[in-house]
Amino acid sequence: MRNVSCPSCGAPFRFRGATSVVGICGYCKATLVRKDADLENIGKQAELLEDDSPIQMGASGRHRNQQFTVVGRIQYRYGAGSWNEWHVLFPDGKSAWLSDASRIYTITYLSPPVIVPEYTDLRPGHRVMVGKEAYTVTNIEQAEVIAGEGELPFKFEAGWKADVVDLRGDGARFATIDYSEQVPHVYVGERLPFDVFGFTGLRDPDRVGFTKGRALTFKCGGCGAPIEKQLATTETIACTSCGTVTDVTTDVARTVQKNERNEKFVNPSIPLGSTGQWAGAKYEVVGFMRRGITVDGVLYTWGEYLLHNVAQGYAWISEYAGHFSFIRDAAELPKSAKGLNISGRRPDMTYLGRRFKHFQSAAAEVTQLMGEFYWKVKLKDTALVDDYVAPPLILSSERSGNDFTWSLGEYAEAPALWKAFNLPNKPPMQSGVAPNQPSPHEGKVARYWLLFFAAVVIAFLLKLVIGTMQSGGKPVQVDFTVPAAANMRQVSPVFELAGGAGQPLVIRTNSNLTTHWLGIDMQLTNADSGRAWALSREIGFKSLAGTLIGDNHDIAEIRGVPPGRYTLGVVVMGNQNWGGEVPLRMDLSREPAGWSNFWLMTFFLSLFPLIAWGRSRSFETKRWSESDYAPDEEE
Repeated sequence: MRNVSCPSCGAPFRFRGATSVVGICGYCKATLVRKDADLENIGKQAELLEDDSPIQMGASGRHRNQQFTVVGRIQYRYGAGSWNEWHVLFPDGKSAWLSDASRIYTITYLSPPVIVPEYTDLRPGHRVMVGKEAYTVTNIEQAEVIAGEGELPFKFEAGWKADVVDLRGDGARFATIDYSEQVPHVYVGERLPFDVFGFTGLRDPDRVGFTKGRALTFKCGGCGAPIEKQLATTETIACTSCGTVTDVTTDVARTVQKNERNEKFVNPSIPLGSTGQWAGAKYEVVGFMRRGITVDGVLYTWGEYLLHNVAQGYAWISEYAGHFSFIRDAAELPKSAKGLNISGRRPDMTYLGRRFKHFQSAAAEVTQLMGEFYWKVKLKDTALVDDYVAPPLILSSERSGNDFTWSLGEYAEAPALWKAFNLPNKPPMQSGVAPNQPSPHEGKVARYWLLFFAAVVIAFLLKLVIGTMQSGGKPVQVDFTVPAAANMRQVSPVFELAGGAGQPLVIRTNSNLTTHWLGIDMQLTNADSGRAWALSREIGFKSLAGTLIGDNHDIAEIRGVPPGRYTLGVVVMGNQNWGGEVPLRMDLSREPAGWSNFWLMTFFLSLFPLIAWGRSRSFETKRWSESDYAPDEEE
């Protein structure tokens, strides 16, 4: 640590880092370059842009259980906006860079030189190796220095440009390659949530946010309507009256895209300026964008609301056909899922252990703008979008220019949104099924099938138990002998019939007839009550056109016979002399109740899960009807 005096104004200045080369005087903004024991003033530093970053000089934080202090900052601008690189110093003299870009925080350390791809060979979304680690290219930009403050490890000037590439690896891994040096510098670290750093000494939140920054009021260059910049991080403002886009990154508003008249203007369902509590934070609606894709000559459009919160940064609410989703930047880089769908044409992704099915690929074009935006956006800007769904979530990637980003959305019920933002009117009518809309039949089909199989198993077991309980015991055998060429009348001895009256009594008659027939009148009589049951049967064979037809076995059934003591009487008549005695054996037995009721019950119970499956299938068919895949290709 070294205390010196500014050669420009004499104010004290302290170099705390041994590797610090440049310091910016906090009083006169002189840029001081350390050369051994001397300081060289190379000119006054440019003014930093106002922002709403909660970090400031002197703030402290932690990374991997090591305390650090913020000692410097370089503010950069790139094609889409601006961000801060905070120079942080650890007690052991080690330093790192803490990046704050619209509430996305990364901390990186300069790594030893490694072989990296040529800058001109890189494309957003490509997988590259940095050393032994695999990364995905997420951003390729030429960054321009706006200004700096504090102490920094290298010499720079306002306007200095550097070709920079950002990469994301598995989990929280993050890397940046700076191609401005002869040997590209590689910075490797992590992308982490704000709370993980445990910051202290931050800026006063009451002075950071919606009202922070220099006031800028101007007239729209398209229609002359008055416009006022509200957020310090706003790069462009689109007039709410005509859609003219104005660059507000300097003290003078500059018209970027003039629109004197926009007949396709659509008023947003959620007005700009609305505030509401959602996902644990209070958001303000600061911008509205309408985008569209053209499919088979038909334009499909949807709305996107830009939300801002001082602590959480920016988020989105999308609206399509009355359906809404709350969207934030994806915390990790999704991975390609192993395998494809059964058609072999759909690449799926996994994110935080969940599989997302590819829904569609499209070129989305900006068709309408209203309000403030933190990047330079214009009408007709186009991005290649891929959507992946795992209701109620939707995972989306966008390739636009040199950017490749991922976002995660969650379906939001419109009435809940309207209540959260205290909106006076009713939500718009819904039509169709949204890509990530939760199915009202989710889980019901499985539950219905589970209940169905449980009911069938229980019914089957009950049927077996009842059948066992209704068993009529051993069959009763009654034998008769019919004399040759004579009719016969006989009555059996008394026998016992067990079982219940609900079980039918089956009488099986067997004979040894081969060419003749017998007519048999039977009467079953209760020996105690005298109640009788009569029936007539035929057994044997008859000739029909010279062909014998019939059978020497017969089965008859009597219902409603209670258990008790019985006799069986028979009267037998034959068609001719059959040449000898004919034995008749009659077996009486109780038959358990049939299975017809069981199968009928099974059929009707199966209707409930089948109907639920049909409704679920219909819902999913509607969901996928607007995707890149025909409904019958669904898994």
